Amino acid sequence: MKFVTTKFPFFTFLILLLTNIAMMFFPLVNILGYEFSLVNGIIFFILSAFRAITTYESNFDDSFTNHLKKNKIFILISIFIPLILGIFSTLLFSECPLGEGILFYFVISIPNLFFGYITGHCISIVLNRFRILTFIIIFFVILLLPLIEFYFNPQVYFYNLIIGFFPGTIYDEDLAVDRLLLSYRIIPLALFLAIIFLAYNVSTKRIKKATFIFTTFLILLISFLAKPYLSFATNMERLEKNLAGKVKTEHFDILYSNSIDKNSILHLALLHEYYYEQVNQKLELNFKERITSIVFRDANEKRNLIGAGNADIAKPWLKQIYLNFPTYMETLKHEIVHVIAGEFGTTPFKVAENINPAMIEGLAMAIEDDYDGFSVDHLAKLAYGSGYKVSMQNLFTGLNFMNHYPSISYIYAGSFIKFLIDKYGVTKVKQLYSNIDFYSIYNKNFSKLQDEFEAYLKTVEVRYNGNMAQMYFGGKTIFKKHCARTAAYKTKKAISIFNKGYYQEAEVLFNDVYNYSGSYSSLLGITNSRIKQKKNDIAEKYLSEEAPKFFDSPYKFNLELILGDLYVLSDKYESAKAIYDSLLIQKPSIDYYNEAYVRTHLLKQAPVELKKFILANRKERFNILRSLIDKTVLYEAIPMILYYNSDDAELKNLVLFLQKKLEVFDMISCYAVMRLSQASARIGYYEIAKELAVKSLLFKDDELFVHPLTENLKLINWLSNFSEETLKNISIE
Repeated sequence: MKFVTTKFPFFTFLILLLTNIAMMFFPLVNILGYEFSLVNGIIFFILSAFRAITTYESNFDDSFTNHLKKNKIFILISIFIPLILGIFSTLLFSECPLGEGILFYFVISIPNLFFGYITGHCISIVLNRFRILTFIIIFFVILLLPLIEFYFNPQVYFYNLIIGFFPGTIYDEDLAVDRLLLSYRIIPLALFLAIIFLAYNVSTKRIKKATFIFTTFLILLISFLAKPYLSFATNMERLEKNLAGKVKTEHFDILYSNSIDKNSILHLALLHEYYYEQVNQKLELNFKERITSIVFRDANEKRNLIGAGNADIAKPWLKQIYLNFPTYMETLKHEIVHVIAGEFGTTPFKVAENINPAMIEGLAMAIEDDYDGFSVDHLAKLAYGSGYKVSMQNLFTGLNFMNHYPSISYIYAGSFIKFLIDKYGVTKVKQLYSNIDFYSIYNKNFSKLQDEFEAYLKTVEVRYNGNMAQMYFGGKTIFKKHCARTAAYKTKKAISIFNKGYYQEAEVLFNDVYNYSGSYSSLLGITNSRIKQKKNDIAEKYLSEEAPKFFDSPYKFNLELILGDLYVLSDKYESAKAIYDSLLIQKPSIDYYNEAYVRTHLLKQAPVELKKFILANRKERFNILRSLIDKTVLYEAIPMILYYNSDDAELKNLVLFLQKKLEVFDMISCYAVMRLSQASARIGYYEIAKELAVKSLLFKDDELFVHPLTENLKLINWLSNFSEETLKNISIE
C-alpha cells in the first residue's frame, strides 16, 4: 500500500504527460478546447477512482478536507500537467483563444477528479474484493448509459457524468460552456456530496451497506429520470410540449412547430406521402408502418431540443425523422429512405451492417438522386472530371466516409450505389445493406466494381465547370478548420448582437474571431457590420485584401459578389461592373449568375437603385424586383423575387401575372420557369404549375439540367392527380 501511495503520483504524471504529448499530433484534441477536455476528463475519472481504491483505508474518520490534503500532489499533477501542455500546444499550433478552452477544461475535466474519487471510495466501502473489476463495470455503464437516451429518445445529444456533454454530430461546430452545461456539472456535485455523507455514515456504521447501496441507486435513478424535466434530455413528451402542431396523414404522424402556417404544413404533408410512395417503388418494398416526422421551426429550435441543428436526421429503429422547416425540401426524401431502408437494415439501429456510413448515406443518396436539384451521377462526374477523386474502396471502409468534405462523400457514395442498382438490381443492394461483403453479393472484387463504376462515369456527359465544382467540393472538414468550436460559438454570439442592432460591438467580436480562425462567416460578419455603420470604404478596402485568401474555397464567389456591392456603395461603378461581369463569366451556379446579372441591369439603369437594393431588407428587395418585372420580363430576377417573397397572397398575384408571359429559350429562362412552377405548386396552383413544368422541359441542351426538370414534372403530376384524394386522409389537430 505504501508503494502505491508513493508511486501513484509518478504514474499519474507519466500517463498524463505521454497522453497529452500524443494528443498534440491529432486534430481537435491538439488545442485546449472541448475535445481536449473530454479526453482528459475521462482519464481523470479513471485515475482518481484508482487512486481512491488503492489508497482506501477502512476508517473514514478523516474530513474531506484532510482527504484533499493527503492527495494534494496527485490533484496538482492531474490539474496542471494537461493544462500546461494544453496551453503550450494551443500557443504553438494555433492562434485560438485560451479563455474558452480553459473554461471547458475546468467545467468538463476537473470535476471528474472528484466524481472518480468518490466512485472509487464508495466501491471500496461496499466491497472487500473485485473493486477494480467493479469500477471498470461501473465506468462503462456510466459511459454507455446515454445509449439508452439515444436509442429510445429523439435526441442525438446527451449529458453524461464522465464526458459532461456530447453534441451528437460533427455537423454542429457551435459548442460552448453554457448555462445548461454548468448546471449539469453543478447538480452532480451536490448529489455526490450527499453520497459522501452517506459513505461517511457507512464507515462509522450508522447505516448499513445495503441501505447505502439502495439510497445511492435511488438518487442516481431519480436524477437520470429527471433529466428531460431539467432540459438535460429530450423525450417525446418534451417535444410535444414545445411543438404544439400535429397533423396525421395516411402514413405519417407529423409533429411541427406551431409557428409554421397551415398552408405550408398541408403542402409538407402531401410531399411526405409523395416521397413515401416513391421510395417504396424504388426499393421494391411494400412498407406499411407509420413514420413520425418532427418538423422544427429552424436550426436553433432543433439544436435546443434534440441537437444536430444543421443536419436533418432519421432514427430508423424508432421510425422517426427530424427536419428543419426552412430546408425540408432538400432532405425529406433522403430521411424517409433511411427509415424505409430499416425494413432490411441490420444492427439494433436498423441500418447498414457495421453501421457503415458510406453504405447508409450512399443508399439514401442513390434513391433520393437529388443533390441541390442535380442527379448524383452528374455531380459525381463533375467532381471526378474536376480532380476531386476518391477511392470507393477507401470510402466504404470503416469511418473514412467522415474524412472527406461532406458533399464529396455523399455524392460519390450515392452515385456508386445508384450504379450498382442500375446495373445489378436493387435486390442485391438490399442484400449488401445487410451484409457488406461485395464479393459474396456480386462475385467480384471491390476493385473490379470500382473500375466498372469509373468506366460508367466516363460515359456521363456533363459540361465541365471548374467554378461549379469548386463551389460544391472545395470546402474543408471540421478536422482542417482553425478553432472550429470556439469560432462557431463566438460567431453565433456576434450574429445575435448584430441582429439586435449593436453593429460596432458585433464588428469587434467578428474581428476577434477572424483574427484567430480566419473563418468565412466571421469575415462576412465584419463586412456586414461595417456596412451597417456606413463604413463602406473601410469595408471595401479590407474585403479586397482578405477575399483572395478564400479564392480556392466555395466562398470565393459570394465574397466577389459582396465586394462588387461594396464598390457600388463606394461609388466605384467600373470596379463593381468588372466584378459582376467576372461572375457572369465564371457562372458557378445559375443563382450567382442571376444575382450578378440583376445587379448589372440595375447599375445600367441607375446606380442609386442598385444602392437601394444592396442596402434593402427582404421585403424591400422583393418590391424592387417586382417593379422590375412589372416593366419587362427579366428572367434572371424571377428566382430572386421568389426567394425574397414571404407572403402567399403576393405570390399568387405574381404567378398569375407571369404565367402567360414566360417562354423558354435558354437555361436562364428555363430555370426561371421551373422555379415559378415549383412556387405555383406550393400554393396549390397545380394546373399552372404543370403547364410551367412542361414548358420548362423545352430546354434540353444540358444533361445536367434535365434531371431536376423531369423530377419537378413528376411531382406536380402527382400533386395534380392525387392531392385532393390524399388531403381527405389528412387531419390537423
